[in-house]
Amino acid sequence: MTQLEDGVPVRVASANIHAKVFDDEVVVLDMATGTYFSLRGAAAQVWQLVEAGATPATIRNAFVDGDGAAVDRVLGDLAESKLLVADPSATTDAPGAGAGSLAFVTPSVEKFTDMQELLLLDPIHDVDEAGWPHTPG
Repeated sequence: MTQLEDGVPVRVASANIHAKVFDDEVVVLDMATGTYFSLRGAAAQVWQLVEAGATPATIRNAFVDGDGAAVDRVLGDLAESKLLVADPSATTDAPGAGAGSLAFVTPSVEKFTDMQELLLLDPIHDVDEAGWPHTPG
């Protein structure tokens, strides 16, 4: 499992990663690989703190009676899936949620590849300054 430093903020890995919140779930799509993820429970809240640029320590401490090892597993899974990266160039930790302000619900991270071929067939995500459709000349 990928280890992240407690004091180094994390961020979404690239512009190819898109996320949408649906009630108690965050769906994260990696347009480069065609893989998508369902994040539920504390994993959904972890993602929102990642988007805010929080450090692993801040994310872990945001949960009331949270399971720090479970939060670390979620962060490790997201890093191994190349959805988040450490950002040592960030000088401050994003405020995110206050310490102990989030209820801890067992996190769930599910990875799906069933639509990979279909998502990778769609060239609309490969748009450059010329727009789409555009025939290279």
